[in-house]
Amino acid sequence: MHHNKGRLRKYELEMAQHPIRARMCGFGEKDRRPLDPPPVVRLRVRDDSGEFLQSEDVEVWKFVVSATLWAPHSDNDRSIVINPNTLPSSVPMYTPAAPAATASVMSLSEPVKVRNLVGTTVSNAYLLKDHRDNLSIFFIFHDLSVRTEGQFRLKFQFTVIPSEEDPRAFVECVTWSNVFEVFSAKTFPGMTDSTELSKAFAAQGIKITIRKNSRGRVYLPRPDDDDPDDDDDPSAIR
Repeated sequence: MHHNKGRLRKYELEMAQHPIRARMCGFGEKDRRPLDPPPVVRLRVRDDSGEFLQSEDVEVWKFVVSATLWAPHSDNDRSIVINPNTLPSSVPMYTPAAPAATASVMSLSEPVKVRNLVGTTVSNAYLLKDHRDNLSIFFIFHDLSVRTEGQFRLKFQFTVIPSEEDPRAFVECVTWSNVFEVFSAKTFPGMTDSTELSKAFAAQGIKITIRKNSRGRVYLPRPDDDDPDDDDDPSAIR
């Protein structure tokens, strides 16, 4: 519930497009793999009588939705992960020039925590027409990647930006995506075809990558192949 110039408004979030899968992006900072298809959230606004307001009558500039990463059963926030490259390990006490010294000490540096959900995790509101030509308020997350493989779901929280009239900020409503899977490089089955909703948004100027044909494949790696050739892999954000 939110008061707007003396009127009580109720907000409702719903998923307009669920992510299905992605290729893990690992712990580098350059290689990015977007969730596919891009998650999209729709906002509906009711007035104090319970009737839905027309989207064009709503001041959308003050609306934001944030995304966080959770376990499949919504019981564990997975937005933060420890970089495995920073875990304590045994290191030589002496240089290799002294072969008789075999003692070692544990690294005292603390493991580094990093975001598991990478990219733009907050979206402003867009007033757009969907693929059925219906005008609605949307929040689009076309730049989200996940560092680690596994099954996850996204939690979306809607907030009205505070103003002088109403300086308090609350989570007005929440919605969840379906469970999706993040694959390793060797098991990733490829990107899906672009949805009609994504195409409709792209036609209205939203920066969403549109693919005419999916790149699904069955990949059987060679024993010495650590990473499939992805020079033309559309799952990468560069």
